[in-house]
Amino acid sequence: MNVLIIDDHFCAREGVACLLKQLFSGLQVFEAECFDEGLEIAWAQPLNLVLLDIQLPGKNGIKGLEELREAFPNLCVVMFSGLDDRNLVFESLRLGAMGFIAKTLSRSEFVEALRDVLSGRVYLPASFMWPQLDRSSFCVEIRPVSDPADLGLTRREFEVLGLVVQGKCNKEIARKLRIEEQTVKNHIRPIFLKFGVARRTELLIKVFEKGVVFGRPEVGN
Repeated sequence: MNVLIIDDHFCAREGVACLLKQLFSGLQVFEAECFDEGLEIAWAQPLNLVLLDIQLPGKNGIKGLEELREAFPNLCVVMFSGLDDRNLVFESLRLGAMGFIAKTLSRSEFVEALRDVLSGRVYLPASFMWPQLDRSSFCVEIRPVSDPADLGLTRREFEVLGLVVQGKCNKEIARKLRIEEQTVKNHIRPIFLKFGVARRTELLIKVFEKGVVFGRPEVGN
């Protein structure tokens, strides 16, 4: 597996690269200090994941994300930033990022976030999924939802959606709800249809556009 880190801070790049190599055997890590340098690497090397900083010299990470998604539509890009801002997270998701990892995470949280994105899951900061009820902090009204009918869902679909929002994969959802993994897939299909989406990131965007907030997860992100 090949991972590219685009970050203008040498210590941040080296620290993440070292951690990745410790955690995952056989992982090759490439580093770039600006977006244009990273783009050259992306054209030259087959990549599985890009960790993209937002505050970069020259072209910033948001513009870079748009360019990467256009050039490599199947490439997994995760934003990696010291800015833990809901609007930035939302914009990153809207543009196709598969997650947003804040540099302010503890080491254990950061390791868990890396495991999530490398296993194909979407990782989002807790501050995005369970914000304080500060109506000025985001562009939609935040409202807890307890009735599945409010979203046009069955009770089971509502339970599955809540776990998807927590970043759980199908296997984890099946274990949590004590059902078969295929049953989870059977519930996710109508959820996608009802929200008019084709991917989990699109589903998350729709949920957060509506200002829907689910309960906090028991552990983790």
